[in-house]
Amino acid sequence: MQHLSRVLAIVTGLVLLLPLAGCNGGDEEEPSTPTVSTVTATATAAVPVDRTAITVDGTSIAVDSTADADARDGAVTLREAIMLANGELAVADLEPGEANNVSGKPGSESADTIVFHPAVFPVDAPATISLSGTLPSLAAGSDRIDGAEAGVIVDGGNLGVNCFEIDSEDNAIAGLQIQNCRTAIVLKTGARNSMIGGPAESERNVISDNDAVGIRVDGIANVIQGNYIGTDATGTMSRPNRMEGIWVAPGAQDNLIGGSNPGEGNVISGNSLFGVSIAGQGAKGNIVQGNYIGVDASGRVALKNRYGVVLDNSSQSNVIGGSVPAEANVISGNQSAGMLIRGSGTNDNLITGNFIGTDSSGSEDLGNGNGIWLLEGPQGNTIGGTGDGEGNVIANSGIIGILIEDADTTGNTIRGNSIYSNSRGGIVSEDDGNMGLAPPIINAADPVQGTACANCIVDIYSDSADEGEVYEGSTEADVDGRFTFDEAPSGLYVTATATEANGSTSVFSNPFLVPTP
Repeated sequence: MQHLSRVLAIVTGLVLLLPLAGCNGGDEEEPSTPTVSTVTATATAAVPVDRTAITVDGTSIAVDSTADADARDGAVTLREAIMLANGELAVADLEPGEANNVSGKPGSESADTIVFHPAVFPVDAPATISLSGTLPSLAAGSDRIDGAEAGVIVDGGNLGVNCFEIDSEDNAIAGLQIQNCRTAIVLKTGARNSMIGGPAESERNVISDNDAVGIRVDGIANVIQGNYIGTDATGTMSRPNRMEGIWVAPGAQDNLIGGSNPGEGNVISGNSLFGVSIAGQGAKGNIVQGNYIGVDASGRVALKNRYGVVLDNSSQSNVIGGSVPAEANVISGNQSAGMLIRGSGTNDNLITGNFIGTDSSGSEDLGNGNGIWLLEGPQGNTIGGTGDGEGNVIANSGIIGILIEDADTTGNTIRGNSIYSNSRGGIVSEDDGNMGLAPPIINAADPVQGTACANCIVDIYSDSADEGEVYEGSTEADVDGRFTFDEAPSGLYVTATATEANGSTSVFSNPFLVPTP
């Protein structure tokens, strides 16, 4: 998908617009937050658009009205612009003042860009489009709604409607503030390879104060980058979506939330329920990386969701984080848990390289309730890893670092992480979670020696207390359960976990004091 360089620059010689009261009737409401100036307009007068000022590639449609109507009134509304892009409205049917806002031949066969006239939608005083219902779906493909060079608020009016829906390929929505919808943006089953937001600051959508979900994803291979979801436009104050910030729904596959390049990560914080939820049969292959989830845009201040990231209800083979430092999510400051992994069939997901309970530097305390909570039967999930960059930092939890509950919750592998300073333990098994596998027993520290389950992998850690802040390496117990690790541990105490053949990892062993040389 081609991104626009810049859109709708006002060139010398354009007819200057009269004050906004003369254009839109002068109706002005109090801003919805202290950081957003909101202008509501009702009149439909056209704003002349100099076609030489349009710098987009291909066909463009300029919105020059804050109304929400389909009427031959001399101005182009957002609703009309989408209809033109879909081929539901023909340029030949427009009045001359409306047709002046169209460059090229929009319709279902063209790649169309919808922009906003900055005289009506000033960057420093965003104007509001108050919707009367859901806008037409982006159904033709290869279309872009671009508010990057304007100030645009799309308000659903708490009417219980979805504001934007996408049901085709290669579309984009960028640079908008979207609020008071049921769900702000729905990427339906036909949505593929579409972009919500973008890495440039001007492409950021602010998606907050919606009745249910910020963004719902039902489609395949879509990208959500650079947005503020659940915060104000500064990324520092909570404006919660009432349920999820992002819901990756059943059947949604191979979608990317965030990214590893500058500007690609989203701030997904302040939401009433979940920051990101990947839930349901067939929700697989999705990647969440490089985001701030439960912290503000600085990465240093908690701005809690109830749960940060949720994998639930048979979602499988999703990746949270990555082994490259820029792929790490900061999942911190969340009320109940940084991560919740729940339900039978929620299997084979990978959680790697994240900061869970710290700020973006990995050093300051921004703990969650539980760090990671597994319950009700998830199996075969991997938390961490022994390769470079694969371990998570899981620290400062108000309750437990990793809590594994229920006898059906088995085969979950926990290796190579830095787990420390959690109030009620680093790893805790309840009700035979991970088979209630017994931890190793350490009886010497130079070299580290002890016993564990026969043929189990034994991971060695050191810590200032009884968890595992520093991963030292691994060895394997023999058929009698005896193990030796020859390298000297670096911390005051040495601890260990055992991982059985089916992947289940034990809690930490009792700490063993490392003798002073």
